[in-house]
Amino acid sequence: MKKVGSIIIMFSIALSAFGQSKDDVDTLKMQHLNEVTVTAHQAGRVKTNGVGNMELISSKELLRAACCNLGESFTTNPSVDVNYADAATGAQQIKLLGLSGIYVQMLTENIPNYRGVAAPYALGYIPGPWMQSIQVSKGASSVKNGYESITGQINVEFKKPQATPFADANLYYNTKGKLEANLGANLKLSDRWSTALLGHYEILDKAHDDNGDGFVDMPKIKQGSLQSRWAWLGDKYIFQASVKGLKEHREGGQISHHSPLTSHPYIIDITNERYEAFTKNAYFLNEEHATNIALILSGSLHHENATYGTKLYKADQRNGYASLLFETDFNEHHNLSTGLSLNHDFLREKVIVKSEKLATAVENVLGAYAQYTYKMGEKLIVMGGLRWDHSNIYGSFVTPRMHLKYAPNDIVTLRGSIGKGYRTSHVLAENNFLLASGRQMVIDADLDQEEAWNYGLSVK
Repeated sequence: MKKVGSIIIMFSIALSAFGQSKDDVDTLKMQHLNEVTVTAHQAGRVKTNGVGNMELISSKELLRAACCNLGESFTTNPSVDVNYADAATGAQQIKLLGLSGIYVQMLTENIPNYRGVAAPYALGYIPGPWMQSIQVSKGASSVKNGYESITGQINVEFKKPQATPFADANLYYNTKGKLEANLGANLKLSDRWSTALLGHYEILDKAHDDNGDGFVDMPKIKQGSLQSRWAWLGDKYIFQASVKGLKEHREGGQISHHSPLTSHPYIIDITNERYEAFTKNAYFLNEEHATNIALILSGSLHHENATYGTKLYKADQRNGYASLLFETDFNEHHNLSTGLSLNHDFLREKVIVKSEKLATAVENVLGAYAQYTYKMGEKLIVMGGLRWDHSNIYGSFVTPRMHLKYAPNDIVTLRGSIGKGYRTSHVLAENNFLLASGRQMVIDADLDQEEAWNYGLSVK
């Protein structure tokens, strides 16, 4: 909304009185009008003006759905396809540029998140009322956030403690028996300190078997999550922190309201517990050149216990992430961003099918990057980035990426990008829902790191 101050309009008309008497001439005198308010409504889904092929989904777009989590919020957006990878467990999967969601880097507050064992159900872990916006980037993206983006990035921004004061509640119920409740509020503690609390609970406790095959069409779900956020805004220093906890239980297979359908029913029972925390620290060295240094720290714990009939799957995953960034504008045309990163992944899995198997994977990756941006107004933007990473499992590898934007006029915008991406596969953790089928799973014991090139052009 834009507000325009009081407007004074003066009309002055002089008429020649030829052929008219003086009494026939009306003179308009100066008039003072009241304040005029001009409002502008931005679309809920807009293309950004940056160098990358990014689409912003704002809160207005999210409100179009009466009830939504991150996965359901894409139902009104043609950029991302969402479907159920497995109806028996309710695992959802997105597709971007034709590839499955494991090739899309998931970010929350521009921090890599929801990897490994969290991937199959991650789209249901972020309630719609918590989200401020979603940024969807197609193709090769910035090297700032790591090397894992292959088909693109999805970044979720949550409601901020330092934002305009809010207190809201959301209650949803549908004919399938699903109930959702969301609460959110922020509070300004002082001129510097502010805090926010976000809560979510959902339950679907009715068994539905519309096709009459003896198996429920969707799992029964109970999920509760709570997030506490803090922010301190100083003249030179900015601090943000967040702590989040989630617990979810899914039950599927041969279940009903009253009694088991058979003496030994096939039951799917999945319990997930996840805890996350992060801090962001930024210090401004020179405001005129936007020179700043920032430190980001994050960590997560994820525990999963799942049974698929007589099969058992158990996973414990720990992740720690640290990133030190430096950025400056030499002038209005030249920008430089550099940084260091460290990522630690620990994954222990236990699976019992015909026999018991245990597997433990520990990967530490140290990386460094540099990214240069040249801007000639909004007409031409060129951004090139290069990062080097070293994994204790796969050794050293280099990730180059390049973006170009050219807008010869206000109507046409040309964008091009090329870049490489890498990812470490955790096949069973990312696809454990496949244990619900009767197929035999054969996993190669010596899997290499996945790597791919991505390049493309777009015209707006």
